[in-house]
Amino acid sequence: MPAADAAAHPAVRAAVARIIPADRWRDGWAGGVGAYLADPVSRRDLAGVLPRLIALGDWLDRRSGGFAELDPDRQDALLRQAEADPDTAPDFAALRRVCWEGYYALRPGHEPDGLAMVGYRALPEGVVPIEPDPLPDIGSHGLAPAYDAIIIGAGPGGGAAARVLAAAGRSVLLVERAPARTNAQLRGDHLHGKRNALYWPTLGPGPGYPRELRGEEGPGLLVDSIGDAGPYGLNADVLGGGTRVWQGMSWRFLPEDFRMQTVYGNPDADAALADWPFDYDELEPFYTRAEWEIGVAGEEGPLTARTPRTRGYPMPAMETEPARDLLGSAADRLGWGWGPIPLAINSIAHDGRPACARCPQCVGHACPVDAKNGAHNTLIARAVADGCSVLQDAEAIEVRDGAARAEVTLMVDASTDRAREVTVRADVVVVSAGAVETARLLLASGLGNEHVGRNLHDHRFVTVLGDVVDPVKPFIGPGHSVATLDHVHAETVPYGGGVLVDLMGMLPLTSAGSPPRGVASWGSGHKEWMREGRAHIFGVFGMGQEVPHRGSGVGLSRRARDRWGRPGATMSKLVHSASREIDAGLGVQGARWLEAADATGVHIPRRGGATASAAGEHSCGTARMGSSASAAATDPEGRVYGTRRIVVCDSSLHPTNGSVNPTLTIVANALRVAEHLQARWV
Repeated sequence: MPAADAAAHPAVRAAVARIIPADRWRDGWAGGVGAYLADPVSRRDLAGVLPRLIALGDWLDRRSGGFAELDPDRQDALLRQAEADPDTAPDFAALRRVCWEGYYALRPGHEPDGLAMVGYRALPEGVVPIEPDPLPDIGSHGLAPAYDAIIIGAGPGGGAAARVLAAAGRSVLLVERAPARTNAQLRGDHLHGKRNALYWPTLGPGPGYPRELRGEEGPGLLVDSIGDAGPYGLNADVLGGGTRVWQGMSWRFLPEDFRMQTVYGNPDADAALADWPFDYDELEPFYTRAEWEIGVAGEEGPLTARTPRTRGYPMPAMETEPARDLLGSAADRLGWGWGPIPLAINSIAHDGRPACARCPQCVGHACPVDAKNGAHNTLIARAVADGCSVLQDAEAIEVRDGAARAEVTLMVDASTDRAREVTVRADVVVVSAGAVETARLLLASGLGNEHVGRNLHDHRFVTVLGDVVDPVKPFIGPGHSVATLDHVHAETVPYGGGVLVDLMGMLPLTSAGSPPRGVASWGSGHKEWMREGRAHIFGVFGMGQEVPHRGSGVGLSRRARDRWGRPGATMSKLVHSASREIDAGLGVQGARWLEAADATGVHIPRRGGATASAAGEHSCGTARMGSSASAAATDPEGRVYGTRRIVVCDSSLHPTNGSVNPTLTIVANALRVAEHLQARWV
């Protein structure tokens, strides 16, 4: 039987109906898995999985003489054998995974039974989606031969630079590799969306962009973005970058975050902590501007006590919800300071756009009512109003410095069959393509010194789970709500520690694939847990400093080539032992917080308890700022050492990455870099 005909295999169909059996809700096959296996998009995604389903169906038939004809008890017994047998366990696991995806995952045009069963609604009742008008795109036909500034990458760093330079009257071209996408295209898909991206990610660059992942053992694994989000982490290729689909946590770094080497020292020769070339006080006015430019909803109090401010937030914090009430009371019992997380989300109508609709899929999805604030609908929109030209679906493949002008070679109309090279000149080129792609472009262009690409790092992430009596995350957004900073630069967690927040509500698909110990992994027990017990799972999420490892970095691969023939990126990501100490400390404090909230069964999951990605959405450091070319890739104003007209303006500049989310710092520093560039033009 051809692999594509898994949907027609009687044993597969019968097995699905036992993995998710019928009760007052339909069985798995009728409730969504059958339609999932018949969907052409799913068949593409599952091309490597479908043969396993056929193999399992054939095995079940051989063992039974006709699996579909057995009574349910005998079917269950044979499925348990398949699950336990090492030869068939991978095939069974593949079928179970397909069952969860077909029954519990929202995808375009399909809302399977499992979503309604657990009470999940992608849009709250009565909410009507709003699709904002797209920003004007000049298209390749509208390119001028030269600009004052060409900005490569339209995320928060590039957006902030465009905002400053366009407001100053400069002619600016803002280039984005991805083609234009509507908000509707960027939400409602739990299999390809940024947060899960189990298959070809909607916000990945698409096929033809392999990367080489290297470990301590030497030569690494070549991985393309198709069918695997791993080499691109949770980064977003789209106008606005990650801020198009983030939840909007908008923290300021603490003063100590700018002096990590001075405060803590490097524990050994492998660690690469460094001080920033300026302090918190220099960045504070730009933090204030960033909060007002983007639109942050927050509250002054314990979470702002150590970050002096010259102005309050432009909007009040999001209203409270059950998780905040529970953990706030627990923090009071522990004597910890706490408060609502500052979010770049409209808590009230603001900037001509409505307030948050509290949908349950904020993290990783575009906002259905355009209440989420990012570079695309604030910084870039204002830059366009001031004359900035936006060009999407165009990729910079080489940058050249020069005494009189810089040049950028662009591949325009890149996603079409009309792709072609165009060279554009500029007084200055601003590179803001993210920590991996900024380094790759500079290296491929032969720009910069030996520090370009070094010091790749991210954050440390720790999840702690437990059970609570009353559900506190009932699919009401936006997600993370409450935080404590009491373990940031404190005695409790070493090397700067990190922030602790409530765990965002998990998507039904995520819950289905990670039941706690003691819960059946499939069958009626699993389905009952999804319906009744799942909502009682609650957690705390810790995000901490990562001590940069000198062995981590971005380079050019000799084996991987992109669709234009350029070297793909190599990524080496080594974890320093000091970072593991941070993991352990955050885990201990997160468990204390949950236990103070009377959670039971508190534990750190064996899989994914502490993580860090080579290409994470918080990646930074590969064009480190510093006062000397002997220790840094760029000067304190972002100019690449050894060049005259090339400036970096994104997270690549960060010598260290703070104990909290970095985006507000990316924007604030980009505003600072762009203002210096404008004041001392070329």
